[in-house]
Amino acid sequence: MERLGAVITARVQGWGGVDLPNERALFGTTDPDMIAAEVDEWCRLHLGSAIARYEFFESSSGSVHGVELADGRRVVVKGHRSSVSVSFLNAIGAVQKALCLQGYPAPAPLVAPVAFGPGHMTAETMLQRSVSADAHDSSVRSTLAHGLWRFIDVSRSHRDVVGRVVHPMRAVDGALYPVPHSPRFNLEATCDGAEWIDAFRVRSMDQLQVVPAGDDTVVHGDWRIENLAVRDGRLVGVFDWDSLHVASETTAVAIAAATFTVDWNAPTARRFPFPGEMNAFIGEYETARGAYFSNDESRALAASIVASLAYGARCEHADSPTGEFHDDSQRGLLSALGERLLSDGLAALRAERVGTDP
Repeated sequence: MERLGAVITARVQGWGGVDLPNERALFGTTDPDMIAAEVDEWCRLHLGSAIARYEFFESSSGSVHGVELADGRRVVVKGHRSSVSVSFLNAIGAVQKALCLQGYPAPAPLVAPVAFGPGHMTAETMLQRSVSADAHDSSVRSTLAHGLWRFIDVSRSHRDVVGRVVHPMRAVDGALYPVPHSPRFNLEATCDGAEWIDAFRVRSMDQLQVVPAGDDTVVHGDWRIENLAVRDGRLVGVFDWDSLHVASETTAVAIAAATFTVDWNAPTARRFPFPGEMNAFIGEYETARGAYFSNDESRALAASIVASLAYGARCEHADSPTGEFHDDSQRGLLSALGERLLSDGLAALRAERVGTDP
């Protein structure tokens, strides 16, 4: 019988043996077998069943464990950092539960936040993920764009619930960037060489201060194929609810347009969308919305794409401050598109055909 920690071991080895800062903080160790044993004990105590087998393990903003229990249930156990408040987790759980009752493909919460180490643990039902869904495919792209509109539409009534709590990735004290989504990104220690990225971030944020961006709504901050399940032309699963926060609709669409094709687990010729694909995603979202974005909204959307790319580029730089970057990266897209998006707006994307290099 395969040991419980084998899936964690294989995942870490696939990442090149990287450090696990979340797990060190939560479990007091980075040893895969010890981590799996802690999760197994937690499941016994809070879900009433031991783990029969691990299905997957992820570590980014939190520590994520997809497991099948001995009683047959398939659940996702999440370890959350100390910076993630109980009030935030409860608000997200409330939105998930409400949307589940409406038939939306959200995981149903099973265990409310339970104190664990310096942070908290939660559990939810496991939804089946896509198999080889490629968001560069126009039909998948359309499904994701229409799915984002539906998400914003059904989440609108929960704006006050999410808006009352502090998002763990908020920008504090006038900081240029939000708190990074993973502790592995040390932005302060990697400033050298990132000045050009920071300059784009400053200019995009300044532009967003003067351009009306429209009404605020509930935003899914990581709307990309890795966090979404598509089957038979339908969106059947939405994951990573920890990214929910309140912002403008244009912010939600901008973040998605810049990253909707990304799946770090899938081998692919290209990870990030081409500029023409970003434009097509926005157009398909407008179709689902039933209305074009206004001139002001379009300008805000373009500036928000630059702001989003700058954050991603800054994280890439923190990971590899001296390494070269290529077109298929957020640094590459920011370098190629940043100036044009800030000066020409979405016309910078419309000038590109779908599937052509920036």
